[in-house]
Amino acid sequence: MKQHVICKRIADEAVAALIEEVQLTPKPGLVDTENNGAHHDLSLTKMQNSAHSLHNTFYQMAMLSFNRQPTVEIREQFGAIGRNGEKEMFAVTENSNTHKGAIWSIGLLCSAIARRQGQVLFPQVFNDAAELANLPDQYIPKSKTNGSKVKENYGIPGAREEAQQAFPHIQKFSLPAFLQAAQRMSLRDAKLHTLLVLIANLNDTCLLHRGGPEGLELAKQEAQKLLTNFSISNMKKLDEFYIKHWLSPGGSADLLAATLFVINMSDKLKRGAQHGKVELHVSGKSSGY
Repeated sequence: MKQHVICKRIADEAVAALIEEVQLTPKPGLVDTENNGAHHDLSLTKMQNSAHSLHNTFYQMAMLSFNRQPTVEIREQFGAIGRNGEKEMFAVTENSNTHKGAIWSIGLLCSAIARRQGQVLFPQVFNDAAELANLPDQYIPKSKTNGSKVKENYGIPGAREEAQQAFPHIQKFSLPAFLQAAQRMSLRDAKLHTLLVLIANLNDTCLLHRGGPEGLELAKQEAQKLLTNFSISNMKKLDEFYIKHWLSPGGSADLLAATLFVINMSDKLKRGAQHGKVELHVSGKSSGY
């Protein structure tokens, strides 16, 4: 019973984080409550349906890893659950790729938290996710994805490597950025600010796939400018700019959702963010944000 309750909460919060990310408005080039961003095949309804379709996937991933050390067998079972989750996602999205990257990233964090029976410690949660991500899975399909093509063409690591390296962009950028911004902004603005931090610092393979190195650099530069002149009106202008240039930072959106998921799973961080006062403990040291 304890295992079911904890794993259900993990899955509930994983889906909630995906919904929280897609409903965040206004976002540059991404689906939100105002428009579909730089996407002809996506919509708010489709993104929300996709998120809800993944509840069982995240639940199964958590149940698989509950109070268990990672093994190759668990990694292979994790991969099978993820690929089944992709099929369920594609079934409700008419074959649109809405959350393939998030299934990997957030799924690994679901497993990491379940391994510790629902406990979230920093940076252990990211190291645990990386431990599972680095194990081999002989059943990974050989077919190329947009992310693998970008890696092959430009030598840029993607979502797989981000997880295998213990989510450095969450640890170094998005998590501290959000906790700091929550002290001086509304929660909505803090989330938007965090998204900009990710876009400005991540070599987003979605941006690379759409705009090549030039598009990636352009998107990063514009996001960095807005960080020093943040406002909702400027966010809307950036959204128009990204749409005009057909740019969509999907990788950054996935990492934002993963960041929100980890925060919401940590009751202390969630309460602190809501009240504008958070202390994040990393490697035995306390860092105030």
